[in-house]
Amino acid sequence: MTGGAAFVAAPLALRAQTTASPTKLRVGATANGDIVIILWAAQSGIFQKYGLDVDVAKMNSSSAVVAAVVGGSLDLGKSTLFGLIVARSKSIPIVLEAPSALYSTASPDSALAVAKDSPIQTARDMNGKVLASASLGDLFTVVNAAWMDANGGDSRTVKYLELPGSATADAIAAGRVDAGTLANPILSDAVLSGKCRVLAHPEDILGKVSIATAYFCAADFAAQNVAALTRFRKAVDESVAYITAHKADMIPLIAKFSGIDPKNIVLPVLGHSTDLRDPRLTQPTIDLAAKYKAIPQQFAVKEMIDPNAFPA
Repeated sequence: MTGGAAFVAAPLALRAQTTASPTKLRVGATANGDIVIILWAAQSGIFQKYGLDVDVAKMNSSSAVVAAVVGGSLDLGKSTLFGLIVARSKSIPIVLEAPSALYSTASPDSALAVAKDSPIQTARDMNGKVLASASLGDLFTVVNAAWMDANGGDSRTVKYLELPGSATADAIAAGRVDAGTLANPILSDAVLSGKCRVLAHPEDILGKVSIATAYFCAADFAAQNVAALTRFRKAVDESVAYITAHKADMIPLIAKFSGIDPKNIVLPVLGHSTDLRDPRLTQPTIDLAAKYKAIPQQFAVKEMIDPNAFPA
């Protein structure tokens, strides 16, 4: 059977295994590439196989997802791990359920970029420069500072200009800022077009692999829906396994949901639920956030993982 045929036929095979009276779940996420996990699980019948009826809502930002989950209009959400760490540090009662996208040093999907003809070559050259940042104190601000300090620069000398990611590449090329962090698909487009070149991959400082985005819910919802969330984790793991073996087939699905041109879609590395067991994929992000004052103090990642996800 060809990949395309499998894409069409898989839902029929899975629907034959459905259970009666599925549990309704409302899941919200921004339209990044890792949205494909829940899109495929919904379209293919994987959620139905595990007794779940999942509605997927497209949201404009991770902060909007968190607000909707805490407010009760969504049951689960997908957000950046960094954003969830900041929320948890403010005593917002949320818990992690499963990873979504991973950052891997083997295939980095973000980079600190400078103009193609910029004289900047090292971390020390960044001293006193102006960087673009979507939000002060966000993940990219923190990892850029850590990379500078670890490689001979002084992050305290850097100034920031808040710019959305979509405007950063043009600002770098025009000289309005000296550098900024770009993520795919903006990164690949900026490099291929000749606007920018990659200076470094500061996110590497978190380790060879780190969790970039994750599914979460309100703590009280988790306590009241243990069985449904267990089935949710099994479903997303099955979806990840299929997607990993059929990456090209997933591009049209992401494009339809997100409105992004298919040629600009790059599928990220996807995680499995058991990745939450490994604190090396999460704790460095918490520690760095505390070191650079994005959160008031360190805490153990175990404190923000649903205790029913991996019972002792």
